[in-house]
Amino acid sequence: MDSKITVNIEADDVNSLCTKLYSELQRYNALRHFVEYSIGLMDEDSLRSIERRIKERRRELGAWLSTWDESSAERFLRKLNPHAKRILELIRQRGRITKSELMRATGFNPMEVAGRIAGMNNMAKKMGKRPVVLREMVRLDGEWDVEYRLEESFSRSMK
Repeated sequence: MDSKITVNIEADDVNSLCTKLYSELQRYNALRHFVEYSIGLMDEDSLRSIERRIKERRRELGAWLSTWDESSAERFLRKLNPHAKRILELIRQRGRITKSELMRATGFNPMEVAGRIAGMNNMAKKMGKRPVVLREMVRLDGEWDVEYRLEESFSRSMK
């Protein structure tokens, strides 16, 4: 496969020309390797193999994380800041709540809601527990929204 690359490089002297040419060549090689790797991934068997490995790893991680009990839920709740507690309480009261409903109820913007929920789930994972808040994409009135609910063992262990 013949390929031709045209690069316009302006330089004051030979040394700067060589340096600039060398950096352009490095960028070209990096791009060429990326394209070759991407083309190699277009093989359906390779993609299915990667997908299968990801699913297996998710199952392994899910089995490793333990369920919630009352003492661990109490420890978790003590670590939360007031804003995160408010979000958690709204989800607990309603059972399921959309991101837009949470935004209206709390006055937070979308990134604040998502960030606080992600922070709670990260804290739970660091404790070796399952994520506290589960999310699901739902379509309401023709619009996509995120719906949140509490993980079952956590909601049972909350007082």
